[in-house]
Amino acid sequence: MDVLNVIYFILTAFAAILVSITIWSRRPYRWRISAFFIGAALIILFYSSILELLSRPKPAHMELFHKNIPEVILLHASWEEEKAIYILVEIPGIEEPRLYVLPWSRDEAEKFEQAMEEGEETNEKVRIGNPFFNADEEDRERLIYTTPTKPLPTKGREQLPVTEFDPEAEKESYGEVPEEESE
Repeated sequence: MDVLNVIYFILTAFAAILVSITIWSRRPYRWRISAFFIGAALIILFYSSILELLSRPKPAHMELFHKNIPEVILLHASWEEEKAIYILVEIPGIEEPRLYVLPWSRDEAEKFEQAMEEGEETNEKVRIGNPFFNADEEDRERLIYTTPTKPLPTKGREQLPVTEFDPEAEKESYGEVPEEESE
């Protein structure tokens, strides 16, 4: 969301610069007034388009900033038959979850459903490997899997550290007397 504020500020500054150049030019009065209203409409249009984009899922193959992330955590997946698959994912290092749209594939929809069921049964997170590539253009497969089970905590008493082996101490326990004492 912070990136959108910066982009909006930059676009507004450019529009304001263009409007000010037009207003201070040696054009007739009506052209200067119309440039002002066109600039104001442009700024309002920028703002409304950014707000509208916030409510839409982003096509996964258009991800720019996090394209090289090896895996993401799947929070939810839904689909419309023959249209698209919608996934809500958590990207490591980013606070808010993101909504993406993938091209329709019955196989992938079944994999998403199966992985989410397995994750709910075992209370584990579902992960997606290679999430931001266009499956239509590439020959690789999108990996969908649950996280490995965590090892159980150790039970019982604490394990003592292993001591070093002393062969002289062993001889006494077998009834052997060290050679130094026998003389």
